[in-house]
Amino acid sequence: MKQTPLMLIFLMGLLSSCASKQICTRSIATSEPEAQALVTASQKAHGGFAFDRIMDLSVRYEGKWASIGPRFQPVLVDSKFRGSSEERIILSPRIIAQSHTGPGGVKKVLRSPGQIAIAYNGTATDDEETGRAAALVVDAYALFLLGPFYFQQSGTVFAMNGESLVDQALCDEVIAILRPGLGMAEEDRVILHIDRSSKLLRRVRLTLNGLDSTRGAEVDVTLRDFKKIDGVLWPTDFDERIRSPFKLHAHHWNLRGLESNRGLSARDLKLVQWTRKAAKPSAAITH
Repeated sequence: MKQTPLMLIFLMGLLSSCASKQICTRSIATSEPEAQALVTASQKAHGGFAFDRIMDLSVRYEGKWASIGPRFQPVLVDSKFRGSSEERIILSPRIIAQSHTGPGGVKKVLRSPGQIAIAYNGTATDDEETGRAAALVVDAYALFLLGPFYFQQSGTVFAMNGESLVDQALCDEVIAILRPGLGMAEEDRVILHIDRSSKLLRRVRLTLNGLDSTRGAEVDVTLRDFKKIDGVLWPTDFDERIRSPFKLHAHHWNLRGLESNRGLSARDLKLVQWTRKAAKPSAAITH
C-alpha cells in the first residue's frame, strides 16, 4: 500500500511532462491502441472512405504573413515569393509541386520522396538551406491540408497526450511521432487536437526540426471552416501561431480552390513547366 502513492506521483509526473507547454520528448516506441483508434476515428469523420478514392489533388491558396514571420525566418517564409499558390499533390507515391506567386515573381518547387528542387523565375537553385526550407514547407502544408490522413504513412507512432480546448471545443490530444520528420528532419512530433464530439481535427502543433535555425521551435495551426468536397471534409481556413520560443501570430491563409482526380502523373509536374492538365487553375470553392 505504501508504494501506491509513489506510483501515482510518478504517473502524474510523466503525464504532466507530456502535457506541458512544449511537446513531450519522452521515448515512445509503439503506438497506444487508444491513440491509434482516435486517429482512425478522425480519419473516418473527415471522410476516409471517400479519401481512399482520391489519387491526386489540385489546390489553390491565398494568404498573408504577419510582420514577424519574414523577420524571424526569412528563408523559410520567403515572403517575396510566397503569397498565393497553386499546388498539385499526387498521393502515392507522394509527389508535390508548388507554384508560388509574390512580389518577387514565381517560385516553383517540386518535392518527391527524398528530393527537392526549386526554381525562381525559371532559374533553378541548388542552395542547401533554401532546399531544406522548401522541403519543410511542402511537407507541413501537406500535413495541414490532409489532416488525419497525413498520418497514414508508415513509421508513425501515436500516444495519448491529455486534453485541450480549441475554439471552445473540447479536444483529446494525440501525439504523433513522425520518422522521418517534415522536410529533411529525421524526426518530428505533432500534437493532434481531435474534437471529442465530432472527431474532426481542430489543430496541430508541431516541431520544426528540418532546419538548424528552427530546431527547438514549435508552431500550431488551427483548422477552421471545414467544407465537404468530393466526400471529404477539408479545412479551408488556416491560422498559424508561433508557440516556442515565443508566442506570436505568424500566418493566415485560406483554401480558395480544390479538386481531385485530374489523373496527374509525375510527367505532368516538371519543375519549371507543368503540362496543360496540371497548369489549369484549381476549381474555385464556393462558400
